[in-house]
Amino acid sequence: MLLLYFLALGLVVGRLSGGRLSRLGDVQFRWAGLALCGLMVQLALFAPPVASRIGSAGPALYVGSTAVVLAALLRNVRLPGLALVAVGAFSNLVAIVANGGFMPSAAAAWMGLNGVAALPTTDYSNSAIAGPGTLFPFLGDVFFLPRPIPFANVFSIGDVLIGIGAAWFLVQALHGLRGAGTPLTADPGKPPAGLSTGGTLAPHR
Repeated sequence: MLLLYFLALGLVVGRLSGGRLSRLGDVQFRWAGLALCGLMVQLALFAPPVASRIGSAGPALYVGSTAVVLAALLRNVRLPGLALVAVGAFSNLVAIVANGGFMPSAAAAWMGLNGVAALPTTDYSNSAIAGPGTLFPFLGDVFFLPRPIPFANVFSIGDVLIGIGAAWFLVQALHGLRGAGTPLTADPGKPPAGLSTGGTLAPHR
């Protein structure tokens, strides 16, 4: 997944610039449980035992879980980088909802990745090959990370925005969110408290 590279980049840049991993424990992410529930649903959807049986319920569950994660992001939008993550997640959601619960994918991207202009599975996938009737195809998976790069896959402009925002968030978090215009909590005026985590991307496919 493209996001893993951005997360690694954020951690490396944050550490090399003097940040400390221990400061991640000071970040308060509100509605973390809600975001984790949405991500867990998505992970379950793409697990082979579920993907082979989920059938027509898959698109609705995917859209709903993505909307839940986006809501949690918007609740924490004051944290540095998360506004960009939210824009990327919203971009993906628009493409998915507009196309009946499936992320449109360019046949050329799959051809570049696998040598075949088709999805690599017959089980449930949130992807669908874009065609003449596809809405907002430019928001879909039109790029690909080529093999033999690990985690090679197709990805969208929304995924890139999510990755950049997540990397920036990590850099700032490792520095105690210095210069971000906000304290260590998502709500100004509150002291930092508790450990919280969250995430945004939902795996495609």
